[in-house]
Amino acid sequence: MPNQLAQSKRRASLAEHEAVLAALATIARQERTTVMDLLREGARQVVRSRAPAQNAALRKTVLACAPKTPARFKNAAHAARFKRAQREFDAVVQELNLVPAAQIQQRNSLVDPTRTRIRVLAFEDAPAA
Repeated sequence: MPNQLAQSKRRASLAEHEAVLAALATIARQERTTVMDLLREGARQVVRSRAPAQNAALRKTVLACAPKTPARFKNAAHAARFKRAQREFDAVVQELNLVPAAQIQQRNSLVDPTRTRIRVLAFEDAPAA
């Protein structure tokens, strides 16, 4: 078993963590938000800043967390919950600069636009302006 007190290990003391959390709590009170919101904001900023260098690995990891389409929806509420989860996931993936909007739209589309030609079958009489 390696030495637990080796110089190569970076250990942050409890006092250090407590000081950072106390500072976050003060900022949260001043900005009328929560500490968790500040932590989320910081975490997203870290991902955004590292996304260009590690895009392939991050994309693979994050897309594995995408909501899975169920084989069958039980009712309308079940479908609505899935669609909401999918919209929220798509928004965060786009916010983190991991996937462009066009790729998200293609992934969510029922029909592959590159393989399907769109045809107009009939025109309706438009009301005169």
